[in-house]
Amino acid sequence: MRQIQLAAVGFGAVWLALSPFFAGSALAQAAQLTTDTGPHYVGEAVGIRVTAVGFEEEPAPTVMVSPAENGTLELVGVSPSVSQSITIRNGQMSRTRDVTHIFQFRYVASEAGAAIVGPFRLKQGTREVPVSAARLTIQAVPSRADLRVELLLPSRPLVVGERVPVTVSFTLEESLRENILEYNLRVPLFDEPAFRFLDEGHPGDMQIAIETQSGRIDLRGQTRKYSQGNKRYSTISVTRTLVPLVPGRYVIPPTSLSVEEGAAFRRNIFQGRTATKVRRWRAEDPGGSLDVEEIPGSERPPSFGGGIGRGFSLDVSADRTVVQVGDPITLTLLVRGEGLETASLPPLDAEGLLSSENFRVLGDVPTGEIEADVKRFTAVVRVLSDEVREVPALAYSWFDADSRKYQTAHSRPIALSVRSAEVIGARDVEAAGTDSEMAAREADATPRARSFALTGADLAIERDPSVVLAGAAVWGVVWLPRALYAGSALLLLAAVWDRRRRQHDPALARRAQVLAESLARVKRASRVGEVGQAIRQMLRERPEALTDEIDAFLGECDARSYAPSGSGPGLDAELLEQAIQFAEGLAAADR
Repeated sequence: MRQIQLAAVGFGAVWLALSPFFAGSALAQAAQLTTDTGPHYVGEAVGIRVTAVGFEEEPAPTVMVSPAENGTLELVGVSPSVSQSITIRNGQMSRTRDVTHIFQFRYVASEAGAAIVGPFRLKQGTREVPVSAARLTIQAVPSRADLRVELLLPSRPLVVGERVPVTVSFTLEESLRENILEYNLRVPLFDEPAFRFLDEGHPGDMQIAIETQSGRIDLRGQTRKYSQGNKRYSTISVTRTLVPLVPGRYVIPPTSLSVEEGAAFRRNIFQGRTATKVRRWRAEDPGGSLDVEEIPGSERPPSFGGGIGRGFSLDVSADRTVVQVGDPITLTLLVRGEGLETASLPPLDAEGLLSSENFRVLGDVPTGEIEADVKRFTAVVRVLSDEVREVPALAYSWFDADSRKYQTAHSRPIALSVRSAEVIGARDVEAAGTDSEMAAREADATPRARSFALTGADLAIERDPSVVLAGAAVWGVVWLPRALYAGSALLLLAAVWDRRRRQHDPALARRAQVLAESLARVKRASRVGEVGQAIRQMLRERPEALTDEIDAFLGECDARSYAPSGSGPGLDAELLEQAIQFAEGLAAADR
């Protein structure tokens, strides 16, 4: 490798050699410039390195350079390194710390002749170190008729977000192809930051390497062979999908192909061929330009989802079609077409989609995920009226790149069966409590039939044996008093049982049954919505038991049940355990 060492200041070479002894000091700061070994040719990259020593590790020095003449200069990397050593001499220990920064540049000349690259300047803080320019000799590379390269660009203006194929193809005579040792294919279009490139879906039977500013990329290419006159040719084509990102007019530099051909060979010990003479050839296309425009905004329909391409369609499905008013419905929207990368959803309550009078969309506009040839969106909506009979046909508009007009597709409607329902909140529970108390008072005020009344009966115990045994003398039967006592006791027990049976409130029995059934529903629930409905049913029976903790718990159930992500309805163990505790407390307090 040929090296050009340039003094940063006077005696720079001496400082560079002595830099290990002055590490960390201002006197040790120096720079070294090296280039790749020549010869150098038009269109081929030349590596240039600027090595800085004696600078601090942090902050890293910056490098500034004058614009390159007749070519392009790119900074491709910075490689800092730090080395430390410890030396012990005569019992004295000394530490040495060397910091080196290497700046990697790549220069590509566009013309033959003398080229000047630089000068450079290194700066760290208030210190600057100049480095003289590199002087290179660039040689021209001859062309030949049987070596051609071409970049095929669209002839019409493009729009931002459109997908268009661009093809790079090169043709060479078959004998030249057989003797190629190295090749260098450069496509400046692929380095333009205003475009994005997609490589999926393009077939190929061989791998082609293309040099870019960020390094080499390997793409699949297709080969086509044909004959012309008495010669045979091969054309290799590489296709990428271009997506414009920024409007404007872009001048595309020429695409170039340089090859090294083995002109003479000898056999090695393995009977392989080794080139003893090399010739260089170069082909270049004339370049071109691309015009990129914004899509028109004046005619943009409300249902436009950002899609730019061709042949879009929309399919909509619902996770359930039998619901109550207020129940969440998860809609899955599948968008198909060419140009899914830019496709999104418009607001679902926009014109041509869901009416805000019949549906409420939960959450923001969902983001989609591309799966194979479809983009999937998931949204959660609530039905607001029991008069709704369907999820209507939804419109989806896109901009057709071929016709330069907006197009609209519609999904199929989805039939719904909607039942009326009441969503119970805290105020509803308080109102229900008032109604329950009134019903209880009315029930207490209702007269009840009484039987076996004991009011006014003389139940005093007679202690005079003559009085007690008086009946025995009349009847002459000893067992009769005992039978009367036993019968009286049985009648008394029957009267007490009948009184309790008649005084038992049927409303209390019904409430106990409802609480027990609701507790069972909570224990076997698998979704958040089931838990919330069951506890709300218990609170309708026992409104006085509503606490801030239960109200907050019900709010958490609603938040999870109507979550836009679609993951809310799942019931985890912690939430279920908390629900069971609340339900058991409500049921136990009624006993």
